[in-house]
Parts: sequence; C-alpha cells; structure tokens
Amino acid sequence: MPEAAAQVVVDGTAPDTSLNFEQIRGLMLQRFPLAMIDKVLSYEPGKRITAVKNVSGNDIHFLGHFPEDAIMPGVLIIEAMAQAAALLAALTDPGTQATPALRYLGSVKAAFHKAVRPGDQMQIEVAVVRQIGHGWFVDAVVRVLNEVVSRGELLLAQAGASHE
Repeated sequence: MPEAAAQVVVDGTAPDTSLNFEQIRGLMLQRFPLAMIDKVLSYEPGKRITAVKNVSGNDIHFLGHFPEDAIMPGVLIIEAMAQAAALLAALTDPGTQATPALRYLGSVKAAFHKAVRPGDQMQIEVAVVRQIGHGWFVDAVVRVLNEVVSRGELLLAQAGASHE
C-alpha cells in the first residue's frame, strides 16, 4: 500500500488517517492553480473524508473575481467538494493509488449560505451516499469556523469505466 494511504497507529489508539499536501499530490491529478485540497484531516475508505482548503488572498482567482470585494467563486467551492470526493475514491480503490484515475464531475446540486473570503479555512466533509460501479454519489458540506457555508450533492464517475 502506498505511503499516502498507509494508516499509522499513534499511541496505541485509532490509526492516523491524515494526509499532508505531498501525499495528496501523489493521489490527485489536479495541480496549481486548481489543486483545492491542502490537507486531509481524516478519512474512512468508501465512507467519508474530511479535508481542508486554506483560502489565500494570493489565490489567482481573486485577481478577477470581485477584486474590490474578494469572495471565493462558488464553482471553486464545488471543485473542492469534487476533489475531496475523488481523493476518497482514490484512497478506497488500491488500483488507482499507483496511478491516479481521472474522475469527472457528472452532476451537482449545490447551495451557498455564506461567502468564503481570503484568510478562511474551508473544512470539506464528504460522505458517500452510494457507489454504483465506478460512480460515486456523495453529500458534501463545507464549513468555515464550524459554520456551514455550502452544501452539495455530487456524482463523480471514473473516466473510461463502464457504466453498468
């Protein structure tokens, strides 16, 4: 099992299922400026993941997205949800850990409750609703300082997989 997905026991308690940025890079295809996951706090393969995106005023999208009143574009919040779900799929499927699989966002239903601004830290929680073949139906919640800023229902599908 690759280092990124290894579960390390700390102090004889539950396995450590956190991932740092370099471990995430080994499992994801996205790169700057569209890499939206900075850290994984925890995950349970096939069930859930909690990830973090640190929002910086230096993020390139703030140059053109309401530069006088910088807010994170909603589509990038959705992208963060989708990347967290794709990362969970990669951590669940050992076959894609050596070579990351391309996963497409098939559908999305999202709501936005509060603006995300530079300096915020988005905590992205994704839970698997069901998996059909290589399709993943997930619910996602994004929080800043424990306050819900967005919710979404997403479908991800692995590229090239048969849709039985």
